[in-house]
Amino acid sequence: MTNFPHDEFAKEYLSEICQNYGETIASADIKSEKRQVDILFTPTKEVPTTPTTLGLLGKILQKSCLLEIYRNPIQPQQIRECLNKLFDVQLNKIREAKREKREKKSVELPILWIITPTISEKILAGFGATPKEEWNTGIYFLPPELMTGIVAVHQLEVLQETLWLRILGRGKVQANAVEELKSLPENYPYREIVLELIYGLWNTLQRNQANRESLETQDIEVIMSLRNIYRQEMAKLQEEATQEGIQEGIQQNLKNNIISILEKRFQIIPSELTNLINSISDIPKLQNLLLETISVSSLDEFEDLILSDN
Repeated sequence: MTNFPHDEFAKEYLSEICQNYGETIASADIKSEKRQVDILFTPTKEVPTTPTTLGLLGKILQKSCLLEIYRNPIQPQQIRECLNKLFDVQLNKIREAKREKREKKSVELPILWIITPTISEKILAGFGATPKEEWNTGIYFLPPELMTGIVAVHQLEVLQETLWLRILGRGKVQANAVEELKSLPENYPYREIVLELIYGLWNTLQRNQANRESLETQDIEVIMSLRNIYRQEMAKLQEEATQEGIQEGIQQNLKNNIISILEKRFQIIPSELTNLINSISDIPKLQNLLLETISVSSLDEFEDLILSDN
């Protein structure tokens, strides 16, 4: 991830979830300006909206849309910038239809969705944003001709159908959503891939902290929450292996998980490092290494950790 880990996480996260239901373009260029939208989504098939699928996020994705995601509470100038992007994209659609000699009324103009951790009542009133009865608490709409909705993540009710949007919150809202995601069945749609992305975010925040970069209180809360989740996962792994009563099973499960996580993070692992991991028989050491898999910044650093304990 880049120097803006939360921005990159949000784009990767929404791209991963949306891609099964339509064309998803992250950091999409606007032809008329040197600007980009966070996500440009065009559905190509039915997007599910049940609480056990995409819920409220699925409801948002029913039509072609621009998704603009903010880490900090949005300000008026940022809303104006988002509207400018929307109008540019819509104008490009109209011009494209004109070149192709299609009727203007056949053009489906995308709408804009702004996702912000929270927003002040003053800003909402200033843009004429109001809620609608058929939408969840925390969802606001600008006047109809502006074709814009705002998601105030911190105002969303803690329901299964709002989970995928609460993942994009800050501090305790995000940390609690991650805990909720972790408690879902292991085969729950998107659970594993989203947890991997979240661990990647944690890794970046940890690395920033190690480089003495200042972290917000909300980021520290997320780090602590994810650390606890990972320790719980490790304890569960040990308990399951212990119940089998096979010491070798404990060791092998730990080794397999270490190698699997490293492969997901760094793609290719040298055979020398794989052999080094497989040579370890000390269970506490393997447990500590399992925790380190999501905080090291390179395979060389991980190998140094192994060798430093020998």
